[in-house]
Parts: sequence; structure tokens; C-alpha cells
Amino acid sequence: MKCKLIVNRESGNYERLDVDALLKQLNCNAEVEIIDSNSNWSADDFDTVIVCGGDGTLHNALQKCGGKKLYYAPCGTLNETAFTEKRIDSLCHVNGAPFSYVCATGSFTEIGYTAKNNCKKRWKALAYLPQVVKNYRCHEIAARLNVDGKRFDGAYTLLMVLRSHRCFGFSFNKDYKTTKKNYLVAVKSVGKNSLGNKVKMFFPFFRIFFCGAKPKVTSKWMLLPFNDLTISLQAPQNFCVDGEKRILGGKLRFCTQTIEPPIEVVQTPLQRTRAKAFAKR
Repeated sequence: MKCKLIVNRESGNYERLDVDALLKQLNCNAEVEIIDSNSNWSADDFDTVIVCGGDGTLHNALQKCGGKKLYYAPCGTLNETAFTEKRIDSLCHVNGAPFSYVCATGSFTEIGYTAKNNCKKRWKALAYLPQVVKNYRCHEIAARLNVDGKRFDGAYTLLMVLRSHRCFGFSFNKDYKTTKKNYLVAVKSVGKNSLGNKVKMFFPFFRIFFCGAKPKVTSKWMLLPFNDLTISLQAPQNFCVDGEKRILGGKLRFCTQTIEPPIEVVQTPLQRTRAKAFAKR
């Protein structure tokens, strides 16, 4: 087994990671590469990859490590994927590209990629709070939705494809743990970005994310499980895909694909202070 360990130095708990303990836990020797968000790393010559970072680090590994044995050791700020699964044997894909838990555009979704790394290291999940205020905006995203043959046309302030029971720390998708399916969350637009419309927008968001929801279609929002989903956008939009910014447009097809071998999510050994293992590297 030829193994490589990828560690993202920008992840929230990087400085507390004990590399030696992690490798001992997995009973392997590995070549260690420390990366950041600008690194163009490769695992081409390895059959096993251990990825240590947040959801965005795992997302990038999914694009690079198809067919390899992949271990995910979460040490980011939110680590939403790790809260959802311990063994990942299937993933949602958008136009053939895999993601681990979320692909979303519209209100609040910029939070996932605009929080500064130094703030996340210092303040952890609290680093996202200023971004909530900054990104509290109404959107008008014209889209046609085809959910397993059912069509919905309109303008939306949020479009979210979710393979999890939670997002941004809110455990709201009450059905996921039973069905393990992909879900569409869509909130209808309330119009232009004005103070009055921001007040109107608050209520459906509060209903879904704070109170929790089961599959339902209302005049203001919907939460639906699906096998196949197509979102046709009139204009390209900024998407948050597992915490990474992506610009997507046109016709987006979402479906589930089995992965082999499965991804193993492991417990990450963290020390209370900066890990001595990293002081030597």
C-alpha cells in the first residue's frame, strides 16, 4: 500500500493535529504533503490517500482521487460531512462532478467561502456570524426545477442540494437519517433586496433551518427528496460547493453515484495546544 497524507494548513484545527498519532491510528507509513488553498497537489502515484482538513479539502480530494482508497480525517471548522457519515459509499454529482454534502446558491450561501481562514482558526464557528449579517440579502434567481419529473418554475432566493441532515451547523433535515437520499431545498424569492423584503424572507428561513422540516411543498418553500434533479438557470450563479466557490450555469443535473472503494471517515487526533508533531515539520 503506497499512501499519501494531505494536510491543509488553512484548516481550522491544523495546528492541533497530531500527524504521528493519526498515522499510527491508521497503521500506515505515508508521504506527508502540507498544502493550502492555492496548492495544486497530486496523488497520481499513490493508491491510498489520507485527507486532513475541512469539507473543502475533502471536496478537492474527491476530484483528484477517483478509484483510490480515501480516508478523511476532519480538522476543519464545521466538518459537516463528518457529522453526517462515517463511511461514504455514494455521492451526489452535479454534471458528473462529485460533492460530499452541499451545492447551493442564493441567500447566505456565500458564508461558506467568504469567512477568512485566520478568523476560522481563532474563532471557530463564530467566525461565520459576521458573514451572516453581511450576506443577508434577497436574491431573484430565475430557474426551472425538474424533480423526478415534477416541474417547478419561478424565482428563488435559495436553491440548495443537500446530502446531509445539516448545513452550517443547523440540523434541520429531519428525514435524511432515514432515507439517506439527496434533498432539494428551495425558497421562493420575495423580490428585490429591500428592508421590507428582508423581513419577509426571515420567516421561511426560520421555519426551515431553526424549526426543522420534513418533505413539503408550500407557496414559499419546498423540501423534497429526489433521485434525479435538473436545475435550469437563466444566468450563471455563484455556488457554495462543500465550502468552495464555484460558478455554475445552464442546465445542472444532480444524481447519486456509488463510489468504490468507500471513503472512511476517521477520528482525528487533536491536542489541546499546537501539536509537537507539526513543530518538527
